[in-house]
Parts: sequence; structure tokens; C-alpha cells
Amino acid sequence: MAIAPSTSPPPPVAVLLLLALFMLAASPLPSSAVDPVTTYCAKNFSSAQTQASIGQVLSELVPRASAAFYATATAGRGDSAIWGLAQCRGDIPVSDCALCISAAARQLASACRGKADGRVWYEYCFMRYDDADFLGLPDTGYTLILLNTQNATDPEAFERAQRKLMARVAAEAGYEGSGGLARETARFAGGVTIYGLGWCTKDITVPDCGLCVAQAVAEMPNYCRFRRGCRVLYSSCMARYETYPFFFPLDGGQHAAAGYYDKVVLNP
Repeated sequence: MAIAPSTSPPPPVAVLLLLALFMLAASPLPSSAVDPVTTYCAKNFSSAQTQASIGQVLSELVPRASAAFYATATAGRGDSAIWGLAQCRGDIPVSDCALCISAAARQLASACRGKADGRVWYEYCFMRYDDADFLGLPDTGYTLILLNTQNATDPEAFERAQRKLMARVAAEAGYEGSGGLARETARFAGGVTIYGLGWCTKDITVPDCGLCVAQAVAEMPNYCRFRRGCRVLYSSCMARYETYPFFFPLDGGQHAAAGYYDKVVLNP
């Protein structure tokens, strides 16, 4: 079963590689809910009606997604129609969801003003709007990859362990009842635990969620081989592994050392 393409035309081919400093803590903090990972804006427009539709969609998404962890909204007609989606990661506290959703709406309203396609990724949530109806269509077009610059100790064995772990994550994401959220752990040599997570937006089907996460996991060896941490983010799902706890419930209150991450953005 192939994953359906995005309803909007993909942006021009471009690969941007730049070094970014990511100070990550194992214990998720409220600041994680309000610091964006990345923002994508496309499709210029000048219509006041379209801008009004975007404002209406964002204003509807904030209270509904903050309360229910997920919401969709539409506004406008014809050329001014806008579709929107907002979702929090299913394991986080309600208070952090509300913080994240509010921050996402502010970020899109500011950074993507005058753009008909806006998307923003956070540690705890994701929000997007578009002038094309993307709801229900798995979208793996825009790709963000974050990779730890440090290699694992005993890299070959670590690579085998994390691949097995992430294969379980992808499989779990495709199970009925997963709610589009998969969390797995695996013990590694020297008392190290590898933590893996996958999650999907709730507009896509459970089988498509599993396929989407599997595609993200399959991308990891191309950029993250032997790396101690990696994230692959699409507009419909994401997959991530780390050598410290980063999802709820927390594992013994451990804290991770800060790390340097490379950031790769792919626009196929």
C-alpha cells in the first residue's frame, strides 16, 4: 500500500544542511512546549479573505486542540478556503498541550503571514494549515531530520539494537488501539537504554500511520547511522530514538546531557 502524496505540489528540490545547537533535556520541560523545532511557509497570496480564513482556522484550532489534543477546522469558500489541523503528542500533560498549541498558532500567524501553506513542528505538538484539503492524506513530502553529532559506543551493535527497537515502534504505530502513538525501549550494553517513539496525526488511518512511521524509520540509516539520537519528522508522522528518556512517563527522573545536533531539511 503506497502512501498518498500531499495534495499540494511539492516544493522545488533542495537540500539544506546546517549545524544547529540543540540543548535537549531528558525530562520534558514546559519550555519544550513553546520552542519550535522548525517552521515551513509556502504559497504567496495577497487576498484579505484568505488571511481572514487563516485567522479563523487558527482561532478555532487553539481551544479545541488544547482540550482534546487534536482538532481540525475549515473556513472560507472557493479561492479563500483554508483547512487546518492541530495535534499534541498523546503522552504529554494537558497543561503542556495547551501551551504548545497556543505557541504554534502564534508562530504560524507571525512567521507565515501572507503564505497559504503554513506548518510548525514542536517537541510536543504540530500545527498546519493549507489552501488545499490535505486532511486524511498521509504527507511525507517535507522532511526534517535531526541527528546527534556523537557516535554511539560500540556503533555496530548499537545500530543493530536501535534498528530492532524502531522496527517495533513502526509496527506498534500500525496497530489498532495504538492511538497513533508508539513508545518502546531497549536495553543496550553498559546500562544504556535506547528510547524509541513514533506518532501520527489522527486524520490518517491506522494502517497509513504504520506505513508513515515505517518510512520515517527507513530514512534513519541514510543520515543517522551509528548516531546516538535521531529524529525524522514529516507532516503526518514522526519517528525518534535517543539514549535518554524524552517521553512520558519519565524513566526514573533521569536527566540527559546536552548534545549537538545536525539539522537536515529535505524538500523533495
